[in-house]
Amino acid sequence: MNILGIGGYSHDSAAALVIDGQVRAAVAEERLSRVKHQGGVPHQAIAWCLEEGGIAPEELDHVAGYMRPGLRLAKRLPYRAWTALRSPLYSAGFAGYELVHNAQYMRGLRQVTPSTAQLHYMEHHPAHAASAFLCSPFEQAALLSIDYVGEWAVTWTGVGRGGDIRRLRQSNYPNSLGVFYSALTDYLGFLRASDEYKVMGLASYGEPTYYEALKEVIRPLDDGWYSIDKRWTAWHYLPGSRCGYFSDKFIKRFGPPRKKDESITAHHRNLAASAQRLLEDTVLNLARHLHRETGLKQLCLAGGVALNCSMNGRLLREGPFDDIWVQPASGDDGIAIGAALQLHHQLGGTPRNYVMEHAHLGPEVSNQEIGAYLELTKTPHIKSDDIARDTAKHLADGKIVGWFQGKMEFGPRALGSRSILADPTRSNMKDLLNKYVKFREEFRPFAPSVLAEHANEYFENCTDSPFMLFVYPVRPEKQHEVPAITHIDGTARVQTVTEAANPRYHALIKAFADITGTPMLLNTSFNVMGEPIVHKPADAIRCFYSTGMDVLAMGDYLIVKAPTS
Repeated sequence: MNILGIGGYSHDSAAALVIDGQVRAAVAEERLSRVKHQGGVPHQAIAWCLEEGGIAPEELDHVAGYMRPGLRLAKRLPYRAWTALRSPLYSAGFAGYELVHNAQYMRGLRQVTPSTAQLHYMEHHPAHAASAFLCSPFEQAALLSIDYVGEWAVTWTGVGRGGDIRRLRQSNYPNSLGVFYSALTDYLGFLRASDEYKVMGLASYGEPTYYEALKEVIRPLDDGWYSIDKRWTAWHYLPGSRCGYFSDKFIKRFGPPRKKDESITAHHRNLAASAQRLLEDTVLNLARHLHRETGLKQLCLAGGVALNCSMNGRLLREGPFDDIWVQPASGDDGIAIGAALQLHHQLGGTPRNYVMEHAHLGPEVSNQEIGAYLELTKTPHIKSDDIARDTAKHLADGKIVGWFQGKMEFGPRALGSRSILADPTRSNMKDLLNKYVKFREEFRPFAPSVLAEHANEYFENCTDSPFMLFVYPVRPEKQHEVPAITHIDGTARVQTVTEAANPRYHALIKAFADITGTPMLLNTSFNVMGEPIVHKPADAIRCFYSTGMDVLAMGDYLIVKAPTS
């Protein structure tokens, strides 16, 4: 059975190909179009997935979309009619947008569905949950999906057994933790729905002094759930940067929003810390309730909020579940996988026979193609007979390296295929990367990629974190050794690397360890702020020469910048 999954449409659109229950290919449209958070029908991603899987369009049996447009309209239009008394112009405009958006979505999916295939509109949150559970190694698990909003649900719990997914409970818009965190992101002067990770990073520099005050906004309930007090919010009736996402009541209590170019003060840091703590505590309460309700030992987590790795770290350390599996593409892009796998099992396809052991599901550029491009563009280069060894030497010498190898990662994290790498033992490396390579805020941390067999030596209770989705405490006695990846709060967002999942990246880190004694590298995504992760050699070359990187390793080829002195 050949199933094409479509994830996203408003933003972060993606495609995935599932053949007989196995994920054969997956890629976000932004990587191919070079437009960050690209939405719409992912035509380029669809074409690549079919080509990669050796499937002609007419050989598809089914196409699975990421939401049910009828359900979305049935919930959103009556709600906007109800809010029309309070905000008539916005409500009318929103209703018009919904009608046009859904019509375009349905037309777009029909256009890419061949006449030989059947089109299915999958429900948003169950497909999110499926993207985690049906990729996990668990035969049964509790399920939790939290995001901005699906058709109407915002927080969803369920149970997965075998290939079946069953809903237990959901909370609906505007009672959204995802919207709250995005609203707080907007309030702090960042871009909502794309810069939430900046708030997470900033939170470690503050103290949760506003925690009790914010608990008036998100109120814990006796049954483990929560309720957002709409007296503090504006997104439910008049959202938008023109007026903000919080009400006058919120502004009077916490002060005016920060403008983009204003300096970040202790007030902003403390508010970020308070919001992060409140999110973590709220989700911990949800997890404890879900554990009591199901009695299960494993949890699968998805939805955009599941990319909050600080929250995930606390869930792992303090939560009731023995093990947690998080979909590495937890946003709407990952629904491409979830929708296709869920449909496969609903239609009685082959029993579960797939575990997502790595995220290297995207396009690959062959060594021959790389060499031909370098020759064509007359780019000075060296062909290495041991790229891991030679790159490790540059890293040990303090060089910043662009690493372009193998199949591209699916999801927002760079996991050793399209990465910028550096020596984690150098105390000035974080500032150098933020200022001269990534061109981003100085408070932003960097993650370590560590050999899995050495992870627990450096990070407390860490043995398996292949997708860089959990924060772990750096052991106090090791923090001085790896200052460039140790965040101000003594933690790190860890990726564990195995030879089976990524043999070349594993060989590189091992070669670096042989030289320095440190079995890890600093790893960040191969892009600059505001651009997608690089896809083609041309993208990598442009990024390399426009930033402060010193060396580029593409396939077996090394490009080394000449010294400026």
